[in-house]
Amino acid sequence: MISNNHKSFYIESLGCISNKVDTTRVQEFFRSNGWPQTDACEKASVIILMTCGFTKVSEDHNIDRLKEIKLRKRREAQIIVGGCLPSINYTRLKEDFDGFVFSPRTLKKLNDFIPSKIKIDDIPPSSLEPDDSSMGAIRISTGCMGHCTYCAIPFANGKTKSRSIGDILRDIRQSVKEGISKIKFVSEDLGAYGQDHGVSIVDLLRVAVTSNIDFELYLDNLNPNWISRYKRELIELFHSHKIAKTFYIPIQSGSDRILKLMKREYTISEINEIFEDLRDTFPNVKISTDFIVGFPTETEDDFEATRVLLEDLAFHHLEIFTYEDRPHTKASKLEPKIRESVKEERRQILFQEFLKKLLLSNNVRNNEQLIGLLERYEKLPINFNLVVT
Repeated sequence: MISNNHKSFYIESLGCISNKVDTTRVQEFFRSNGWPQTDACEKASVIILMTCGFTKVSEDHNIDRLKEIKLRKRREAQIIVGGCLPSINYTRLKEDFDGFVFSPRTLKKLNDFIPSKIKIDDIPPSSLEPDDSSMGAIRISTGCMGHCTYCAIPFANGKTKSRSIGDILRDIRQSVKEGISKIKFVSEDLGAYGQDHGVSIVDLLRVAVTSNIDFELYLDNLNPNWISRYKRELIELFHSHKIAKTFYIPIQSGSDRILKLMKREYTISEINEIFEDLRDTFPNVKISTDFIVGFPTETEDDFEATRVLLEDLAFHHLEIFTYEDRPHTKASKLEPKIRESVKEERRQILFQEFLKKLLLSNNVRNNEQLIGLLERYEKLPINFNLVVT
């Protein structure tokens, strides 16, 4: 256990919104136990790096940042590493770091790291400081119920573990009391909420939208299989003015064969039905998605199916990832692999298809900007003042 003498801490998030929620929770844990926070790693006695291991690109970036902090920190300062990377690729991490680590599933280790009257369990997982004065986030569950063959995140987060509806409603009420009028529900698998408690995402949303709390709710990471399962009930609830008509629905591929290899648990026919029902009911709905190109064994026909799906369905925002082997995943053992040059070519084709369609749509006007996300979660402004041929 580290001493409280000359204590100060610096914390940095290098990951997604789930990572940022955990980062704020760890930050509040240290603050609540009397540790002042510094704004630079050079000033701190303890440096907490909240890492991401979702892609190799993010992993490389995290390792580079760790090396940089090791060079910049005070000689006596101690680094601790949290987030997903310690569980996803500890072998890689220990090449450059042999200190204290914790993951989303082992946050309780922090109770023994410093003398703590306030335990990490006492800090609600919903204290994300908003990017602006009106948007916040509340974690409703950790982990997922899926078995995606390409994804290593379950090694860090495990199976779905849901918070109670009462606790979530309490956090919504507190957030609104603090002036936060827009709230995003955070989960690795939003639609799986409650499957471990005998309730469902429908039950949670129904309680939230029928409450007397005035707020606007944003739903993130709503996998298609859950929408198909609860489609009638969800669409009924989506009529509420409290639910923003902006949804992130990760699709990953337009090929049923690839989806089956990925173990995504839905078909393209189901995707088309979901989109048709949502757009018929809510004409102005905004839907974002992800695609992965270059999944092992992906043929030209498989890729063309993805391109056609992108052409047929209108997306508000798109993230395109080139497939990468992640440690201990089933997909990493699949052969044949797709050449890097082919993966990059396919990524560019999808991106250009998306951008061209977006620029030609009625939703885009001159001088507006699309804010995309790179694989390091850095914002990428794209100027719409372009000529489309």
